[in-house]
Amino acid sequence: MDISSSFTLASAIMAQPLWLQAWVFLLMIANLGAIFFILERKNQRTRIRPEPLAIFFSMMVAGIFMEWLYVRYGYVRLLGLAHLVAWTPVYVWILLNREKFKRETLYGKYIHFYLLVAGISLVLDSIDIFKYIIELF
Repeated sequence: MDISSSFTLASAIMAQPLWLQAWVFLLMIANLGAIFFILERKNQRTRIRPEPLAIFFSMMVAGIFMEWLYVRYGYVRLLGLAHLVAWTPVYVWILLNREKFKRETLYGKYIHFYLLVAGISLVLDSIDIFKYIIELF
């Protein structure tokens, strides 16, 4: 399938090599997994955890921004800008507070998994954006 003839970002992604589709799937797991940790039951009270809520909403914002970039520019390296803009503030906030998430807990394991996967993505996205800018000149 020719990517230039794809009508949606999803169809363009599905036209990519299997390894890239698997990476996108892993990103989805790392971000959508936040849904399972938004509510916390503690001392017979339910509270909302801000970190998974922020992860989930930043994923939604990135998705909307990425769709807009795709419609405007097509399937180009610039798409990673959506991750950088939407994910970086949440990522830095969680990274700076990571000591409070104990790795022994399922929630702590999730947070550290998110930091690993999102961190790799942000590095790769930064490289792609740099390459995109270089290719303009």
